[in-house]
Amino acid sequence: MSAGAEALKASCATAYASPAVRWLLGEELHPGGEATTRRSLELVGLHPGERLLDVASGSGTSALLAARELGAEAVGVEYGEEAVRAASAAASAAGLAHRVAFLHGDAEALPVADGSFDVVLCECSLCTFPDKERAVAEIRRVLRPGGRLAFSDVVVEGGALREPLDGALATIACVGDALTLGGYEAVLTAAGFAISSRERRAADADLFARGVEERLRGARLLGFAPPPEAPLGIEEAIEAVRIARREIAAGRIGYAILAAAAPCDASTDAAGPVRGRG
Repeated sequence: MSAGAEALKASCATAYASPAVRWLLGEELHPGGEATTRRSLELVGLHPGERLLDVASGSGTSALLAARELGAEAVGVEYGEEAVRAASAAASAAGLAHRVAFLHGDAEALPVADGSFDVVLCECSLCTFPDKERAVAEIRRVLRPGGRLAFSDVVVEGGALREPLDGALATIACVGDALTLGGYEAVLTAAGFAISSRERRAADADLFARGVEERLRGARLLGFAPPPEAPLGIEEAIEAVRIARREIAAGRIGYAILAAAAPCDASTDAAGPVRGRG
């Protein structure tokens, strides 16, 4: 893996672990928040007692929801070590440590065994992965035959976005390297998945962006300055969100949920033999 890819993963993990970023995003790290998570899991029919893997689990909110509300046995894999510690503490505080565990790991090399999960949840994270095909192949590997994928992510239609909605900063913000809806479907089907459902959630994307803009305006009103390492000042950030909201209104940026199923034959997938990772 290139040094640039590693640096991007580390930057994403650091950004989303930051209290300032979490405040800015309203403690919901993807459009629609828990409501979108519930809908994603509804579409794949998660049942009590099934094993769920949350890829790029962040603070653990979605894995905890799956255990608390739907009776799942959940594992979260997250690249940021501080986020893993915080999620583990949240599981203990909620009395769910016996049903939810969090592991430090890379989505492109998941630290779990072949065929060990009934459902994989991947929310607003594939868009940030440098090697999307490898990450999807890993998701396919860890699902049992016929297992299901609940996937949601930012979609960008109609070609590259203009500044400042491009580059590394925009990738961390989930728009710079996002695919079209058809692009995500192509990556999934190339790995052997069969798409069973798709839902566009543009209203969720706009509500999310509007919340960020409102909090930025509040920070400006109160005279809060961004931390020294912040890549944008308050005014620049507000303008970037304004541009993003115009693109959402024009249908260029959105959010979508895909439900998919892995093949029932565990012997091979589109990339070749399934191999274990212990």
